[in-house]
Amino acid sequence: MKTYAVLIAVAGLALAGCSSSAPGIWRATEPADAYLEIADDGTLSGTDGCNRLFGGWEKDGSTITFGAIGMTEMYCEGVDDWLSQMHTATITDATMTIFNEAGDNIGELKR
Repeated sequence: MKTYAVLIAVAGLALAGCSSSAPGIWRATEPADAYLEIADDGTLSGTDGCNRLFGGWEKDGSTITFGAIGMTEMYCEGVDDWLSQMHTATITDATMTIFNEAGDNIGELKR
């Protein structure tokens, strides 16, 4: 009986480690200062490395859908504004893959 209890506990810990929870801070590797902060209350904020962005999100199964994204409009030479095009995302382990409205993979963020 103890063996089953240990196996169940280990399986529970393994599943908890595979959680695809969205809330938290997700950072881009390029540019290094781009990030999204996703809150439990369905809001998000962040930056593309120049402009601040804000909006909403919701999760349905393994897909995150972003609401309308608002951004400041400062001119910053050479900054890629790919985060302004985010429409949906999926999470695998510590990687959030971002897709545009056409379903194209436009980038990744890491926890």
